[in-house]
Amino acid sequence: MIFGAMTIFSKQILAELEVFNMVALRFLIAFAVCFAVFHRRYSAAGRETAFHSGVLGTFLFISYLCMVLGCKYTTASNAGFMMSLVAFFTPLIVWVQEKKAPSARQTASIVITLVGVGLMCLSGRFTLNKGDVICIFSAFFYSFQMLYTERYARTDDPVVLGTFQLIFVAVYGAVFSFVLEDGFRLPVSPAGWGQLLYLALGCGALGFILQTAAEKYSSAAHSTIIYASQPVFVALFSYIMLGEPITLRQIAGIIIVFAGVLITTVQPRQNRTEDNI
Repeated sequence: MIFGAMTIFSKQILAELEVFNMVALRFLIAFAVCFAVFHRRYSAAGRETAFHSGVLGTFLFISYLCMVLGCKYTTASNAGFMMSLVAFFTPLIVWVQEKKAPSARQTASIVITLVGVGLMCLSGRFTLNKGDVICIFSAFFYSFQMLYTERYARTDDPVVLGTFQLIFVAVYGAVFSFVLEDGFRLPVSPAGWGQLLYLALGCGALGFILQTAAEKYSSAAHSTIIYASQPVFVALFSYIMLGEPITLRQIAGIIIVFAGVLITTVQPRQNRTEDNI
């Protein structure tokens, strides 16, 4: 839900800030707030946690950059569908790396969820453009970010791991901003500051703390199916904030998406007991 408004605010703030400039500011503010709140926990973190955070930050930067660039060349609805493909890429990568095929239940959940997202986002005249392709790469790299978050969160402090990666993204953004863009600037309007602070504190600080903490207890393949429901919240926030109508087709898609999510999240008691063990 928190990430649902990210697409809207990311497109709006690009009217005031260039891409790398916005990325650097967003993640720098997020890290600064997190460090102020959790600085004592950082002192207990070792080099391994710092290295793990760097890996996550690198995948996150590439993914987020592709998402923002892709949104410049395609519609928000198309971008939402392409980003939901993380639910497809993650179990596929696990299958290739670990020779562990997704279960029939998980496969059904993925297919049903993607059908629902497609019904919400795609029109009958859909054609693949370069923005869509860039967003597909974003989903691909975010799949790695989620997979490695799952692995590292089982040994590292999830709060430190989830927030220390943000400074790496901020540094990447600042370097690229100074090299490729026309100067480094701040938002000039109250609306711009509001959008930036939501991206920093909501999607940046709180969002990644919650994601990392959750993946300590849940597999990435499981989490990405839930993550694929993000376009549902994009549609809901577009309706609330921008006044965009929700069609009957989108309502049907929302119902199908939640059905797909429920298939993988609501499990028989025996399976839940085995997972806890």
